[in-house]
Amino acid sequence: MQDFRHSNSVFSAQNFIWLGVGLGLLYWLLESWMHTNVFGGGPFVEHVFPLDVHEIWKRLTVTVLIILFSVYAQRSINIRRRTEIDLADRERELSRILENNPAAIMLVDAHSRKVSWANSNALKLIGSPKEVIENQVCHKHLCPAEVGNCPILDGGEEIIDLSEGVLLTSTGSQLPILKSVTRVKYSGKEHLLEAFFDLSDRKKMERDLQQAHAELDQIFQTASVAMRLVDSSFNVLKINNTFERLTNVKEADAIGKKCHEIFSGPTCFTDQCPIHRIINGKETVESYVDKERPDGKSIPCILTATPFVGPEGNIIGVVESFRDITELKRAQDAIESERDKLERILAHLHEGVSIISGEFTVEYQNDIFNEYFGNCEGKTCHKAIHGEQRPCEPCLMRAAVETGQIQQAEFETADGRSFEKAYTPVTDVDNQQKVVALWRNVTEKKAATVTIMRTEQLAALGEMAAGVAHEINNPINGIINYAQILVNKTQKGDHVHDIAVRLIKEGNRIARIVEGLLSFARRRHEDKTLISIDEILLDSMALTAAQLRNDNITINTDLPDDLPHIEAQAHEIEQVFVNIISNARHALNQKFPKSHEDKILEVTAESITSNGRPMVRVSFKDRGSGIPAAVIDKVMNPFFSTKTEGKRTGLGLSISHGIMEEHGGRLSLESEEGEFTKVVMELPVHQNSKH
Repeated sequence: MQDFRHSNSVFSAQNFIWLGVGLGLLYWLLESWMHTNVFGGGPFVEHVFPLDVHEIWKRLTVTVLIILFSVYAQRSINIRRRTEIDLADRERELSRILENNPAAIMLVDAHSRKVSWANSNALKLIGSPKEVIENQVCHKHLCPAEVGNCPILDGGEEIIDLSEGVLLTSTGSQLPILKSVTRVKYSGKEHLLEAFFDLSDRKKMERDLQQAHAELDQIFQTASVAMRLVDSSFNVLKINNTFERLTNVKEADAIGKKCHEIFSGPTCFTDQCPIHRIINGKETVESYVDKERPDGKSIPCILTATPFVGPEGNIIGVVESFRDITELKRAQDAIESERDKLERILAHLHEGVSIISGEFTVEYQNDIFNEYFGNCEGKTCHKAIHGEQRPCEPCLMRAAVETGQIQQAEFETADGRSFEKAYTPVTDVDNQQKVVALWRNVTEKKAATVTIMRTEQLAALGEMAAGVAHEINNPINGIINYAQILVNKTQKGDHVHDIAVRLIKEGNRIARIVEGLLSFARRRHEDKTLISIDEILLDSMALTAAQLRNDNITINTDLPDDLPHIEAQAHEIEQVFVNIISNARHALNQKFPKSHEDKILEVTAESITSNGRPMVRVSFKDRGSGIPAAVIDKVMNPFFSTKTEGKRTGLGLSISHGIMEEHGGRLSLESEEGEFTKVVMELPVHQNSKH
């Protein structure tokens, strides 16, 4: 746009040249007119195109001079106009520069001291429009000085390139500014170009920085932990008051000293030195350390070291803090001592102890509890002990917390164990409501109680059985005697004779059964005697033969004739045999409710040697329902049974196992669910045994 403006101005100025050409033609015509009308020289046309060479030369000379003068004038005018346009452009450009300058700028007349011009930034800072500020004396805004006291104009001082001052706003407030003053020419007059920046934010930042520094220093000095600042050369730069009290070293004596000279520790001069580790890239170091004061006193501390970063972001040192834990360590030692005492007490208890939180989580357990239920820490009590996903109903733990009273109950596990449990509410150190659960295993106690009751029942049954047996023996003996009379009076082959023989045979069988019942019902106070294992087996099978026959169970026996004798209480061994046969009968009936070719009980016996000792092994194998692998290790526990409710006591195998142990023998099981069960008894042979 500037070139177009220049070319347009120059084009309009060409009129001076055409004016010169026009004046030359006018002179030519005027000369011709004068020769014709003034001097009477002839027709006008002849003088317009004269034939006189001298006349033509004269006219051409004048015309050329007029045109040359016009060209010169045109050139001078063009140069001036270009200069004016350039000056105007430069003035507009300068105005744009000053207007768009980030600084606030004012032009002040050096003589009148009035503001000749101000840019928008200056107007914005002062808070007044241009017409209010311009033509006003400068000291109303730029400084509070009165006329006659201007530091630049009145004092004759040198121009100050940069200085801090104040700017008076339209509201009367003073803004801190950074001002630059320069003498310039503006509109042909000497002016002061004053450029200034608002320092309010910087001043505020400086004040905030000073306040932050003061606060930081106060925090540093009043911190509850001892702190010191150490450079990368291990020189102490600063310490706080707590560090002075901890080390008994004054700040003046610590500054400039090596850190290990003031507060040394076992990591000094090693790769574990906090300063060494942080300088090598470790962000934070925290550790327990025993530090030594210059007076030789050792102080246990928690040391925390962090990088001290310089203005350029590089690590120039380390900030170390030391928390004196002398009292804490004493308290911890006392707590650990009390905890050790408590753990020793709990370890020697015969009951399981656990602490359960309000969220039903087992937080502590002693060794006895671990033996009972395994490792339950971190698990919920209802899942770890009872195998339930939700809290028990009713929940004794919740009741203990809500009532504040001890809650007691008995509990039986799935594997047949019995426990007495007590929940005692307690309040932990963190004010949380919890309970201490005490577990006492009463399985053996209950087993002993039940055994005593069973013994009493057996004793009563034995007395009743003895009475019944005596009552049966009398008529049976009469029947046998009468049958014998008939046999004696009849001949073989006679129908009556045959019936009498059968009566004698069946009567004797009844007598043997009654005799076996009497033997089984005798009290246990008898001493051990030398007995034949095969006789006890035959008596046991005689007692159970009717039940097995009614259930269509076949007994296959393999009993050698030369089995050695054992020393035992016959009725106890017989009780074990009867119990095993009863269990086999139940398993076979469970798998085969009706008759079946596999409904068989196999009984075998043999002489063996175990661990260098002669033994008699008796095995009972049935092809019944079998025992699940998950519970085979539990079937000998008291009160555990795989039979349905109403048909079980859970004591048969437990009592049998106890009888075998009392006789120095062993009772073992082999089973596969749905296939078979094999019970093996091993009893020691008497040293004087005869076959």
